[in-house]
Amino acid sequence: MKWLTAVTLLAVLPRAAVAAVAAPAAPPCEACHGAHGEGMAAAHVPRLAGQAADYLQKQLDDYAQGRRDNPVMNNFAKQLTPQQRAQFAARYAAMSAPYLAQTAALDAVRLARGHKLAHQGDETKRVPACDGCHGPDGTGVPHAAPYLAGQSAEYLAGALKAFQQGTRKNDAGELMRSVAERLDDADVAAVSGYFGSLSGAPDH
Repeated sequence: MKWLTAVTLLAVLPRAAVAAVAAPAAPPCEACHGAHGEGMAAAHVPRLAGQAADYLQKQLDDYAQGRRDNPVMNNFAKQLTPQQRAQFAARYAAMSAPYLAQTAALDAVRLARGHKLAHQGDETKRVPACDGCHGPDGTGVPHAAPYLAGQSAEYLAGALKAFQQGTRKNDAGELMRSVAERLDDADVAAVSGYFGSLSGAPDH
């Protein structure tokens, strides 16, 4: 309940009060994303530690400007100045944190399917390899694409489904939407579980 209480308080704080807590300590962020940016898989909250600062800042800017939708994040980001959003992004980009174990391990068949989608894609479905944009084994490409390795399978599956359903629309050139809509539920589970089983994404 601790993170729910923090989120509830954040939703009713006036702009001045939020600005006052928008410092490197970032208590409101820690309530959901963890003290070290490790995320919260059960609540589909992403890992932020070591993610590229420019990617994190883009997400905060998109939340602030309504290009990405999440009631909690929209409310929080709107009350930050551009400078504060940049500070939060830089803080989490500089962090490192232990990788959390997957909540459910993939069986060999699904793991192999996830590996194939990550490294080769699926020509029959016109799905390119994830690594083509997200780097070797999804370790990320600075200034281009976020890391996927070590991100929770729950979060990744939720993100893919949001792109599929058009409820997330902040991908450049609609690239993620075009890829996600070609994946079935089994593919989403396989590729999300595969990247969730990895670790060691570098800090950028």
